[in-house]
Formats: sequence, structure tokens, C-alpha cells
Amino acid sequence: MYSKQDSPAAALVDSPAAGDLAPAARGTLTAAIAGSDSLGNATLLGMLEDTGLVKETVQWTWPNALKLRNAQDVPDVVFLDLSAGMGSEFLFAQELNKLRPAVHIIACSTKNETNPEYLLEAMRSGVRDFLQKPFNRGEVLALLGRLGEQCQVETEKKKGSGKLFAVLGTKGGVGSSTVAVNLAVQMARSSGKRTLLLDFSRPLGDVAALLDLRPSFQIRDAIENVKRLDSTMFASLLAAHRSGLKVLAGAARLEDWQDASPATIERIIEIAQREFDLVVMDLGAFYSPDWRNVLHRSEILLISEADLPGLAKLHKHLGALAGLRVEASRVRLVINRWHRHDEEALEKIARTTGMAVFARLPNNFKEVTDATLRGVPVAKSGDPLAAGFAKIAAGLAGTGKSTAPKKSLLGQFFS
Repeated sequence: MYSKQDSPAAALVDSPAAGDLAPAARGTLTAAIAGSDSLGNATLLGMLEDTGLVKETVQWTWPNALKLRNAQDVPDVVFLDLSAGMGSEFLFAQELNKLRPAVHIIACSTKNETNPEYLLEAMRSGVRDFLQKPFNRGEVLALLGRLGEQCQVETEKKKGSGKLFAVLGTKGGVGSSTVAVNLAVQMARSSGKRTLLLDFSRPLGDVAALLDLRPSFQIRDAIENVKRLDSTMFASLLAAHRSGLKVLAGAARLEDWQDASPATIERIIEIAQREFDLVVMDLGAFYSPDWRNVLHRSEILLISEADLPGLAKLHKHLGALAGLRVEASRVRLVINRWHRHDEEALEKIARTTGMAVFARLPNNFKEVTDATLRGVPVAKSGDPLAAGFAKIAAGLAGTGKSTAPKKSLLGQFFS
């Protein structure tokens, strides 16, 4: 944290009484002061330090602030000075929100703004609160106290975050959406745990059709409202399946993904993990370096077929995940549409990569086609494919025995 500045403005600030702050709320926030008013910045800095709620504060000047590149560069709270009237402050606020949608931007101005159009523009830019200058110690303390409590609640909720599973196909057409749907349904039915399926498949989602759902909302609604997305709003966007599974439907239009920044997706997943015990993501065959943070905290089910194109792509995906520094222990190889004559090829894969097959889902074209046409999961009693989905789901959900992946010879490459 910045050291106490010896400016006259900072010296005039009285320290709050010890009883003003709950011990658990101390030192939980990071903050930034953006603006060129050196005297006002010094005053605000002293107040932030005296509250005891801010563990680190940085000061930004506009040229430096505009060089921010990722969510880690943006603190919890940004005090944005509007007094200079440069006209670029709201554009800067929009950039901050793109990088980190959860940032709390507080506009600071010498004016008591009452113009509805101005206030609406500020809110659309991502401004959440206003502080009038000169700063009032009580107002700053009250505002930071509220934000500190929110931060503490968020932290506590994150401690109990749900398990995250990413279902990823080595290429299009390997059945990753079918696998994701059936695993999620089996988890919801057998585990008794709150289970959610996120349809992140691109360019368009298949989950709703596979479950015969007609959702009122899709992924674009979560993306467009991410600045105000909370648990209540998130729940209202979900569709319910009769199995007990909740679903966030995928894209219905090609442009639905155009505003989906990495920070936006991470925010949606963060809320999902907070509200559900088990979260399954259907990624289709798409991911990129921007998804590194998501993949690092997921159990990845890499879906492939045992044919030549599928196994060739499998090697490439293992290399790509290694390049993203995903731990080998997080990657589980699932062979879809398996036949007994595939075993020779799978043994070769095990020798060359050191990665054993986690699960084999037998080929049952008739059953899968029938389930797809009717919009229902594969659930025929006694069917080996349905039994395979149930066994994998039980193991992943922690409700039954599963075969743990063997240590991979790629371990050093992945780590």
C-alpha cells in the first residue's frame, strides 16, 4: 500500500475510531485513483488508508491508465475523477468494464450531478456510484464499508465454489455436445447436487435442442447484462430440465458471441460455480489462449474418436493444452463411439503420450439418433452407452467409483 503522504490535505484527516470497522472487513479491497487533481487525490488517498479497508491503492494518470491490458490490471474499486472535463472519462470506464466487469467505478466530481441524461450515460459506461468533491470522510467510509462487506461475502462464497467440468471435442462431429448433455443429466439425477450445464459451443449451441428445451433466454442475455449480473438475475436466465438440471442455453445467432470478452465469460462462470455444486461446460471444439484461466480450474474431458483424424487431432490438442500450462492430471481422455477393434490404436496412444483412456463410450448409433430426434438423453435401461454415462457421471460427481487417470509421461510437459 502507498505510504502515508505528508500533504496538508492528508494531515487534516482524522483516523476512524477502532469500533467503526469490523475486524473481518479490514484490508480486503484493492483500489485505484484515476485523475490529475493531485490535491484531491492526496486527500482521497489519506481517507482510503485511514479506513483500513483498502490493502493496496495505486494512482493513475491518463496516459498510463490507458495502457491497461487484462483483468489483473484492474483493481476492485476505481475512483474516476470527472472534474477535468476531458470527455474521455466515460470511454475509459467502458474499457475498464470490458477488462473486468466486476470492477466498481465511483465517479468523483465537484458538481452535484442531477441531469438524468448525464447520469444515464454514466451508468451505461459502468459507473456505479458518485462522490462529490471535496470528499467527505463519512461518505467515503460508508461507501468503502459497504464494498468491503460485499468483497468479504464474495470471498466466502468462492471458498465453496462448485466443481467445474469442460467437455471439449478434438474436432467437430465427435459428439462432445451429446456427451456433455448426458453427463450433466446423469449428474443431476443421481448425485442430488445442484447441477448446471453451460452451452458455450460455437458458433451456435445444440444443448437446448438435445434436451427439447425452448428457453426464453440464452448466453447473449448473460453477456449483455454482465455488468449487473448477480445470483438472482443469473437464475432467471436458466431453463429447467425435468431431470433437475438447469441450463444456460447457447448462442442462437452468429453475433451472440461478439461481445464475449474473456473477463465476461469468467464472470459468468464465477457466478455459476458459486450457485451450483456441479457445473458442466460444453465447449464444442473451441477454446483459445484467452480461456487459460477457465481451463486451469476445470476438469477437462477431451472427447475423441479412435479413427485416424480424431487421434491426429488428439495429439495436437494435448500439445495445445500443454502450451497453456494445463496440468496433465486435469485432462481425461474419453473415447466416443468406441469399438473393440479400436483397442490397438488406443494402446499406441497410451504408449506415445503416457495418457491412459479415462472412459470408453460404446457406439450405439440407433439409440443416440433416436434420443436426438426426440430431444431426450440416452436412458434406455440396460444399454451399455447409458450405463457408461452413468458411471462417468457418478465418478466425476463424487457419488461413485471411477477410474483415476494414470500419471502421464507428459506430466513434465504439462506442468
